[in-house]
Amino acid sequence: MIVVASAVVALVAAAALLRPELAAMPRSGIWPSLLPLLPSFVVVMLAVYALVALLATAGVLVWQALRLRRRLAHTPPYQGPARPDWTAAFDGSPFARLAPRTALVQPYPPPADGTVVTRHRFRPLEARQEVARLFYIGAARVQFFSAVVILAAAVALGIAQTQAPLPGVPGSIPAVPAALAVAGLVLLALLMRVAVDVATEPLIEAIARLPAEPIEARLLRRAVDLLADRAGAQLPQATAPAGAAAPMQERLGQVFEEGQRALVEAVGRLSATTDGLAATTRSSVKALEAAVRALEQREQMVTREIAVDAGGLADLREAVVSLTALLQAVRSPAAPPGTALEPAGRPEREPDLAVELRKLLQEIEATG
Repeated sequence: MIVVASAVVALVAAAALLRPELAAMPRSGIWPSLLPLLPSFVVVMLAVYALVALLATAGVLVWQALRLRRRLAHTPPYQGPARPDWTAAFDGSPFARLAPRTALVQPYPPPADGTVVTRHRFRPLEARQEVARLFYIGAARVQFFSAVVILAAAVALGIAQTQAPLPGVPGSIPAVPAALAVAGLVLLALLMRVAVDVATEPLIEAIARLPAEPIEARLLRRAVDLLADRAGAQLPQATAPAGAAAPMQERLGQVFEEGQRALVEAVGRLSATTDGLAATTRSSVKALEAAVRALEQREQMVTREIAVDAGGLADLREAVVSLTALLQAVRSPAAPPGTALEPAGRPEREPDLAVELRKLLQEIEATG
């Protein structure tokens, strides 16, 4: 509704602004003469549209705030025993989110003062933030910010057109009027925001004074009432003679002494158990350290023995190799000249000692 009304007003205002120039033109040359005026027509129309849309949005919010405040203050059906649910006054209002959300469970019968159990406390700061959100959302819905952005773009195009002609633009863009329109609309938006805040501040104060109680406070109040009723019911039965209180006090003192004594004994046993556990832990740590040290010494001894065995094995191997070579030299000495060789069919048998030494040498090589 606001968009349509603002658009109609903008068209009428732009046509009224261009009417003197159109009246001076001949009818046959209206359309060719109208094209150069098209950028000025668009700028005027956008400025008037943004102005009317912003004023209408702010006016609706102010009117709704005043109307809701009047309903809460002067309309009996929303307060008192006839209808204590004052939250019904917010039905159909854009400020319905300002009202605290009611709890699912309400007192029955309803209180005469119209107290409503809510889920949380009413916070004025959050209410003011909600009013600002409604203002900005309303301005965005009527395309106020879009009109301001287009006017800013027209300013940039007008400045660029002063440097070089723009293709597709039939006439000159009024950059200075468009810049003044943008500045005026921004200042007007700030002023309208202040007007909305001033109009809704009494409404926020009125909502804060409405009879409402958070559910936590209601539950605590109900618990206190139940305890008070139970104490009042048990009070006549609790009356007893004055002399009967002395034995009860003595018995109570004995019970406290016995409990204290048992507590001290338990603490003593716990301390003794803790000391024994600490001693056992220390002895276990010492035994573990001794075992680790003995294991390290044993590993060192084994390492030395392995080194010694390796050295002796190498010496033994060298000795066996030397002895084998010596036996082979003794077994086959060089034949003197003129001595006849033995037949090849009768090979000389290798001595048993050389065979045994050769086997021993192979075993040493295998283990080495």
